[in-house]
Amino acid sequence: MKRRQFKQQNQKPIAVIVENPSRRIYKLLISIVFLIVASIILLSCSNEKKEKAETATLLVTKTNLIQTNPVVTPQVAYEIVPNDKVCMVNDRFMGVKQIPIDVDGTTYYGCCQGCVEKLQKNIDDVRFGNNPLNKTKVDKASAVIVQDKSNGSVFYFASKEDAQDFVSKNKA
Repeated sequence: MKRRQFKQQNQKPIAVIVENPSRRIYKLLISIVFLIVASIILLSCSNEKKEKAETATLLVTKTNLIQTNPVVTPQVAYEIVPNDKVCMVNDRFMGVKQIPIDVDGTTYYGCCQGCVEKLQKNIDDVRFGNNPLNKTKVDKASAVIVQDKSNGSVFYFASKEDAQDFVSKNKA
């Protein structure tokens, strides 16, 4: 900011303040970056579960120089994943270790501070999932978790046998 004074004949000095335009642009850019970061944080943990994205499963093909028809090898559509890489609020496989949340000596996992509160207070009965084989209620902390590799969603099972049974019944 620059201050300039002008003196005219028989009059008091006049002060004119000129603001540097690059400083205004800098303030505007900082505000925009702050809004973007705040939006990302707010949208990453919505109260509603994220809709399952439908993606096409790519099949791996092998070809032989003599063969004219490609041989399609089956791709595994489901796999058992470690509990600490699953956000138990969004029911999604995240691929990296999540925030451990201790609730009365039991460890659950979430992806953000919003998940911590939801798991601690058990909002919407979020600590429990349903076994897709027999529709029984399963505690997510002790569950065997199976990921749907096509969209990242997960299923909870009370035993490893149930999980393996589900995977074998749903091979691609």
